[in-house]
Amino acid sequence: MSRKHAGQEGGEPTLRAEIRARLEAWPLEQLLEFAVERFLADPELRQEFEQPEASHDGAEAALSRHLRRAIAEAVRVRYVDWREVPGYIGRLERLLGDIRSFAEGYPAEGVSVLCYYVKAVPRVFDSIADEDELALFCSQLTRVTLGLASRVAGAARVVAEELLSAYVADEHGRFADVPEVLVDAELAADVRGEVATAAEALALQVTRRDSHKARELGLLAARLR
Repeated sequence: MSRKHAGQEGGEPTLRAEIRARLEAWPLEQLLEFAVERFLADPELRQEFEQPEASHDGAEAALSRHLRRAIAEAVRVRYVDWREVPGYIGRLERLLGDIRSFAEGYPAEGVSVLCYYVKAVPRVFDSIADEDELALFCSQLTRVTLGLASRVAGAARVVAEELLSAYVADEHGRFADVPEVLVDAELAADVRGEVATAAEALALQVTRRDSHKARELGLLAARLR
């Protein structure tokens, strides 16, 4: 084997990894625009895109993985100084915007990615020197997640229970708006009843360690009925 050939064999995986790493760092809108331009410019790609559901499903899965990796990377911070908080919150908001764009085409998977975001954000609660900025972002995330879930059959109850779990686990007050958002949400009557039952069950679980949240959950259940 020639040295040149061996170098080519060794270099292709490295180049692939470099290209993949660069694309994963792109905002979703830029990635989508790039993909659209490539499909328009290449008839063979366009023909492959027009094949039925396989490529559609593949695009959905690839974009979902991209967004989940971006979330994991965004919350993998050791400390955010108060001077860096606005930039960091901006990064979280741009990512939320990317997920909303994704959800326009894939609403069910968009809900799943948003639930992943809700579970991931608390990892930074002890690492950011903010006043109210992160709480405001969590309120925005709560409203977007529940709003999208209300448009996906069977998703609202599951999402509401995920948000209640985030509220109960949060010792920093960043998800403090969850009860009010649930009351204001346009949920079907049967879903409101199910969420009320879930709130009552959580109230019983936390009554010894957090009497305030237990009372709030009880009030929430009453307001939902």
